[in-house]
Amino acid sequence: MKTHNKIIALLFFFVLTFNLTGFAQKTTTGLIQYVCSPCGQSCDKEIYTAPGVCAKCNMKLVDKKTIVHKTVTPSELSKYIKATQNLLIVDVRTKEEFEGKAEPNFGTIKNAINIPISEFEKGAYSKLDKNKTILLYCSHSHRSSVVSYLLTQNGFKNIVNLSGGMSVVTDRSVLKNPVK
Repeated sequence: MKTHNKIIALLFFFVLTFNLTGFAQKTTTGLIQYVCSPCGQSCDKEIYTAPGVCAKCNMKLVDKKTIVHKTVTPSELSKYIKATQNLLIVDVRTKEEFEGKAEPNFGTIKNAINIPISEFEKGAYSKLDKNKTILLYCSHSHRSSVVSYLLTQNGFKNIVNLSGGMSVVTDRSVLKNPVK
């Protein structure tokens, strides 16, 4: 009987050890989950197993763990702007879009500055204060999400992207010159 108990105990030990080792290997060598950079569309929740581009929005797929910026929805925008201190609002659209000279004209958020995405791609972010909270937006949340990702990859910690962009903002109180 003692031998039988020792065998059972030994088997239990091996099974337990194997399961714990197997679990550790699964969690440390797991597959990378790729996602499109959050643009405010339903595809933000899609998970891919390889790099490439999102089949729905054509955004570049990136490692999910590297997306650390936050998002604010259009319905939260006014409250967020009022509640956030040390906030820099940056419109990453073209100068013409920012000034309302391009069609469609979605308007511009009060107190925003304009730094087009093309300038960010040339390193314009080096002039920005990393201690500020930076709210980024564009017309549909594609360009601003690219810039959000770029900034977080370059050491900025307080980056917030307007989900869906200006095309879905309905609260006209946040606009510099409300569009008719």
